[in-house]
Amino acid sequence: MHRIGFFIGSGYAPLIAAFKDQLRGLGYVEGENIIIEMRLSGSNTSELPTQAAELAQMDLQLIVAGALSFALEVRKANPAMPMVIGTCPGMISNGFAQSLEHPGGNVTGIDELPPGVTTKRLTLLKTAAPKVSRVALLSTTPGRGGHETQLADAEHAATTLGISVSPYRAASLGELQSAFAEIVNDGMDGLLSFQGGLALSNRQLIVDFAAEHRLPAIYQATLFAEAGGLMSWAPNLENQYREAARYVDKILRGANPGDLPITYPATYYLTINAGAGQRLGLTLPPALLSQAARVLP
Repeated sequence: MHRIGFFIGSGYAPLIAAFKDQLRGLGYVEGENIIIEMRLSGSNTSELPTQAAELAQMDLQLIVAGALSFALEVRKANPAMPMVIGTCPGMISNGFAQSLEHPGGNVTGIDELPPGVTTKRLTLLKTAAPKVSRVALLSTTPGRGGHETQLADAEHAATTLGISVSPYRAASLGELQSAFAEIVNDGMDGLLSFQGGLALSNRQLIVDFAAEHRLPAIYQATLFAEAGGLMSWAPNLENQYREAARYVDKILRGANPGDLPITYPATYYLTINAGAGQRLGLTLPPALLSQAARVLP
């Protein structure tokens, strides 16, 4: 009987279902040959460290950490616990791996920050909204490296695109709301949302803010476009959790996490919310619409 942990935020049932479905396809049946100790962390609460400590001290073969914030807390509670991270902006910069090809420690998973992704998002935003000139970079990225990498890429791309960019960073709901006020006061006319669990869990709040202030915006996850945001350039999160299940299978069969190469998402998809574009008064170019994997009404 295998026993693993699974640590993710509440409200992501499809991701949990994708993970468990892939496990079943690999021959694991809950209650028969595997036990999954599940912990769901509520949005905008202080329960994350307590849940991580509880899970990290259990007699588990590994923990699947849904995102970087969960992995950081598990490592703090028990550095020796093997982990698979479902999505992480900066596996190397956050100290989980020596290299993508040979992590070398007790952690592996999916790094959701391949080179060029931030530049691509800004380029798509400028294509959709050519009049945008001052773009707010809203970052809730925890840990090290992820925020800095995205900021450097955005500043480099801004020169080519003829725009200016300004970072706004938040680590709590209160700081997020303060960032909103600063973005308005600074006269920003566009928005790029960086990777970050806080942003994802408060996606409706961010989408509604952008709509209220008529800010064309591009996001890091398809869930934002589905919530009414203008557009996203993002991987398929369900596929990432299926990949996490494949990592788990290899580890349970005896592989060392440090020997399993970290991967980037295989494909990024453009999702456009045409209704949001209409409400912003944008005429989306046909060439842009033709690139979209999905155009939502």
